[in-house]
Amino acid sequence: MNHRIDNVEGYFDCRQYKANTPRSSRIMIENGGRITFSVAFTDEELEQHPELKNFANKSEKSGLNFVGFKIFPKNCKLFTASAQQVEFPDNSLLDGGKFEANLIYNVKYGTGTELNGCYVNAMQIIRRADNPFDVVEDGNEDWLVEKIVRDVFPNADTILNDKDKSKKKETSKKIDEEVNDLPF
Repeated sequence: MNHRIDNVEGYFDCRQYKANTPRSSRIMIENGGRITFSVAFTDEELEQHPELKNFANKSEKSGLNFVGFKIFPKNCKLFTASAQQVEFPDNSLLDGGKFEANLIYNVKYGTGTELNGCYVNAMQIIRRADNPFDVVEDGNEDWLVEKIVRDVFPNADTILNDKDKSKKKETSKKIDEEVNDLPF
């Protein structure tokens, strides 16, 4: 039976689990391999989704219940906020990122090698939620100009201008040759 949950924020984990190893030291799972989308629920939110209770791990620190939704990119349909289906991006783009999403998932209760957990069938990513701020229309960033604008490639303009000049010469030669081929 399919279940649906909307507007949840979670983190992608695209690294192979290894006990007592920090996440940053773990190996990235190859693209198309099983990845996890971890979502935190309060006790009240978890009551609204009783099918998740058996798979929730309560954090002693925060008191939140974390549920890991398993995703097989080859079997899970991914949609944008505008409901357009897209291919899953590379794991390196997703890994560690916080996203707001809608999920359609199945819950499997298995033992041994049988499927056991919450498996996502379709996912709609609403937005990347790493940045907690929205754009402010009347904002002023003038105080940062010197920090934002810096010349990383001081010779880039010279190099680009030289390439443009050589392209213009080639183009003008081609145009002249073509013009000479006209019958009149």
